[in-house]
Amino acid sequence: MRILIDTNILIQLEDNRVINGKFASFYKLAISNNIKLFYHPEAVPNDINRDTNQERKEIIKSKLQKYETLENYAKITDEFNNQLGTNRINDKIDNIQLFQIHKNYVDYFITEDKGIHTKAKRINLEEKVLNTSDILSLLEEQFVIKVPQHPILREHSIREIEDKFSSSFFDSLREDYGIDSFNAWLQKCVHNDRKCYSLIVENELQALLIYNVENVEDHQLPNIFEKALKICTFKVADTAFGIKLGELFLNKMFEYCINQKINYLYLTVYEKQTQLNELLNKFGFYRNDFINKQGLPEIQMIKCLNKSKITILENEASMHPFYFDNSSVAKYAIPIQPQYYSTLFKDGKFRERTLFDNSDDSIREIQGNTILKAYISNAKIKTMKQGDLLLFYASKNNKSIEPFGVVETCQIVNNFDELWNIVYRKTVFSQEKLSEMLQEKGKLHIITFRLIGYLKNPIGINKIKQLGSFKNKIQSITKISENDYNTLKNEEYFDRRYIVD
Repeated sequence: MRILIDTNILIQLEDNRVINGKFASFYKLAISNNIKLFYHPEAVPNDINRDTNQERKEIIKSKLQKYETLENYAKITDEFNNQLGTNRINDKIDNIQLFQIHKNYVDYFITEDKGIHTKAKRINLEEKVLNTSDILSLLEEQFVIKVPQHPILREHSIREIEDKFSSSFFDSLREDYGIDSFNAWLQKCVHNDRKCYSLIVENELQALLIYNVENVEDHQLPNIFEKALKICTFKVADTAFGIKLGELFLNKMFEYCINQKINYLYLTVYEKQTQLNELLNKFGFYRNDFINKQGLPEIQMIKCLNKSKITILENEASMHPFYFDNSSVAKYAIPIQPQYYSTLFKDGKFRERTLFDNSDDSIREIQGNTILKAYISNAKIKTMKQGDLLLFYASKNNKSIEPFGVVETCQIVNNFDELWNIVYRKTVFSQEKLSEMLQEKGKLHIITFRLIGYLKNPIGINKIKQLGSFKNKIQSITKISENDYNTLKNEEYFDRRYIVD
């Protein structure tokens, strides 16, 4: 990428004063990612020479050598000058810099000058003429690793938990891989500053996922000739079994891969890890058997996250987190009260973080950790089917749609045992509350669904009011017309990286 910087950017970066944070971040991102920063030799030096502050002028001139001169630049034409005007002394300088964008000699021109931005808009160059905030956002989106978050997990360097390496938490791993080999591998992780997710309760390690991006020569996965993300360690303590951390960890790894454009995710498992293998099979991992360095049979479970290779024709769990949204898929909006939203969608934007997120009670709100969740009501929507799309409306306080998912099952139940078997570890309601609801209503409508994620931007109440589907103000489950859904999709509320066309 080639970026031309205006004099006002150079002064912000090099003047003898405390630098503004966004300018420093822009410069650091540009330099660390080998982006070329140029100044125009007929623009910046002339601007600097007009500075009446002699000391500042000399300081800035001395620092110009840190930047590259734009060589073989485009010679501005009279036609271009006449189009933009040359009424002020600065106009010619502005125009010759804009001309480089016009000729595609540079990719972006960065300036804080509002007059230049006005000119750029007149000649349809506004997408290439940016201010510092705009270019910073663009570079962050392209180069900064976006690490998925969840309130009960911490993402950090493995070095931060080195004091817990002697914990009994690791005993089963030492038994599987050998004490010396496993200890040496942990120290290798420390040396390489590997990243991990952990769950620590009362200073005890309860769950750990260590991950690493590997090149082809490192992973040597059969018929995969590109980088892959390896889940190096994926362990939950016996005391934390049953709180669905496996689903939570997997969802974060799917999100990480999609953010970083990594098409393959894998981990090694043993045949005896039946629960883990069942979970991986459900979400579309396939197996490759091999013999490990200890001479033991082991299994690589591999998940392809290249949506162009999906051959399934309907919304099944094995294609998660991707989904179809064509006209054969019905779309529904579902209202949910704030207190239920906060436990069912624990990593949603509308859920306020609290000091108790890592308390035992919060952690054991299992439904907030799962991919598979349940919604219970007394509504009777007979047309809803597996694979339909659900958009959840946070009522009362937020009045916006943000989480969305795909229907797994939809049924009406009048037997408590059957009800509890369906919703166990997926619902916000206790057994007592569900029993009370069932006795009162006689039967309940149970929707189980997979949480795909959250909209790029929540759909606020003002937008909702503009759509014909929502004349009932989403007081109950509401079908969204295909026209209204496409309106929302075209306005970029949905992240298209997850949609299979």
